[in-house]
Amino acid sequence: MNIPDFPKSQLFIELAEKHGHYCPMSTLGLRIGWAALRRLKAELQGATFFAQTCARDGIHLALNYDALQVEVQGQHLLRFFDKDNHWEIELLAKTLDLAASYRSLPSDAEREAMLEVLRSADESSLMVVRNGGNQ
Repeated sequence: MNIPDFPKSQLFIELAEKHGHYCPMSTLGLRIGWAALRRLKAELQGATFFAQTCARDGIHLALNYDALQVEVQGQHLLRFFDKDNHWEIELLAKTLDLAASYRSLPSDAEREAMLEVLRSADESSLMVVRNGGNQ
């Protein structure tokens, strides 16, 4: 399956409708889920996200996986696997700092500009992906 590097803009609109608003963490969750989807070689067998944040909704939408588990450990980390491979995707500290600054931005235009950066930034500038290999 050949999945593009970036989700289509319509998916972010769908996320905002399901989530109830646009925000950096749901946007980043969609990016995490999309990065996971791009790495799967077979059907997703399991996925756990280690924070109870808005990112969960974005991950769920991207993966279309109802069995997404959440363990509250305060890490913006997704562990997932298919029948042969395990991966981890974790948001970088600088990405979390940027997301945290969203509420302090003085205008809607600046907040929208930040969301656009999160939607279109190169994956490697937002997160680290580790392959856990065959299990």
